[in-house]
Amino acid sequence: MKQNPCLAAGLLALAAALCPCASFAADGPPKPRRPAYPHFLDKYPYLAESNRYGGLLDPLRRIRLGNSSWLQLGGELRYRFDSVNEPAFGLKGVHDDDYLQQRLQVHADLHLFDDALRAFVQFENTDSWSKEVFSPYDQSGNEIHQAFVDVRLPSPGDGTLIARVGRQEMTYGNQTMIATRAIPNVRQSFDGALLQYGNAAGYKVDVFAVRPVANVRLGSFNDSSKDAGDFYGIYATLPVAGGIKDDLYAYSYQRDWRRLDGVSGEEDRHTLGNRLHGSVARVDFSWDAMYQFGTLGDTDIRAWATAGTVGHTLRDVTWHPGVALHFNAASGDDNPNDGESNTFDPLFPANGKFFGEASLTTLANLISVGPQFVVSPRRDLTVSLTTLSLWRETENDAVYLPGMNPLAGTGKASGRHMGMSYDMFARWAAAENLTVDLEYLYYDVGPAIRNAGGRNAQFVSLRTSLMF
Repeated sequence: MKQNPCLAAGLLALAAALCPCASFAADGPPKPRRPAYPHFLDKYPYLAESNRYGGLLDPLRRIRLGNSSWLQLGGELRYRFDSVNEPAFGLKGVHDDDYLQQRLQVHADLHLFDDALRAFVQFENTDSWSKEVFSPYDQSGNEIHQAFVDVRLPSPGDGTLIARVGRQEMTYGNQTMIATRAIPNVRQSFDGALLQYGNAAGYKVDVFAVRPVANVRLGSFNDSSKDAGDFYGIYATLPVAGGIKDDLYAYSYQRDWRRLDGVSGEEDRHTLGNRLHGSVARVDFSWDAMYQFGTLGDTDIRAWATAGTVGHTLRDVTWHPGVALHFNAASGDDNPNDGESNTFDPLFPANGKFFGEASLTTLANLISVGPQFVVSPRRDLTVSLTTLSLWRETENDAVYLPGMNPLAGTGKASGRHMGMSYDMFARWAAAENLTVDLEYLYYDVGPAIRNAGGRNAQFVSLRTSLMF
């Protein structure tokens, strides 16, 4: 869908004008979640208990269909303007790329018989203007992004057991391996079945068998999961003590053909992982440890990764300053001729959450460490600065971009240090439903990229999201 960008900007301005700007108190009724959260998680219990609407669009958020049934309508309109200097470190032949992207989502969420039966459908329209370094996730016209049915099944005790079938988003843990791909224009979804259990004590278990919607194509209503491989998994959350929880997970991704580390063929990649997370003495932490095994063609897969964050926020101090330390590491393939494939594959991660949204880094053949500083000068404004030093785990493997794409020339370049990354991110909650994000990233390349001909990269992104 090719539209006039000026018209797009006008539509956003009109949407912002319709957005209620009055704020609820901290304990007031919840509004649509901020960008990145799946919309099927939106809930408006205050509308079930009262006919008093707090916003212009509240009458659409819960339409009563009787004593035990209701319909929720909503969506999101997002515009994103990026200015990139040296995309992919200039190794794709483009030195400046300025572009505008649009994503419009609308959904209907039908709840019947006190949530014994639920049907959710979400349409998505995505478009890009003037982008030179194109990826499959930049635009896809009009698509059915999600369409699933939930059935509540009998469950012992106070637990809830839900069976879900259809096209759906999934996100787990710290989004190290499964995420919604929220910031790129076309979000990630999966076709298949999910069985979900949870109880009041905090125990949760998800079991799924899906196929990723990976065949994203130009045109409308033609994205599919055909030939994208079979993805199976189980993810369990167990309360440990106090505010500490332990997540155990296992994934299996089977593809008919894959090329990595110079090896191609059928791939059966299995992942075992553990995430420990919580808060102790007001120190928040999250730590994932992952191991992969299986086969790729005639080689054995043996790979590992870890991703950790530990931080503290002074909530009783003006501006609520916080500091965190991030550490990520993932194996690379030290010897392509030893019969093993050792490069870790993060599958479907939220790369931008860990490395910024410039699409320059992913959790493969990587060691990264650095601090993050966060302040909130106002209740509606948060600003963070993240500095990372990045190395290759092994000099004998390439530098990898998101999507497990090796950066041209780096497989044979000398040097392990990839460089320094400096990321500034600011989020302004301009209104109840309107969010404005500004991000600037500067990547000062090291010898691992410079020796392959790469240049320092800069990235500026302005994103406006209206949730309705």
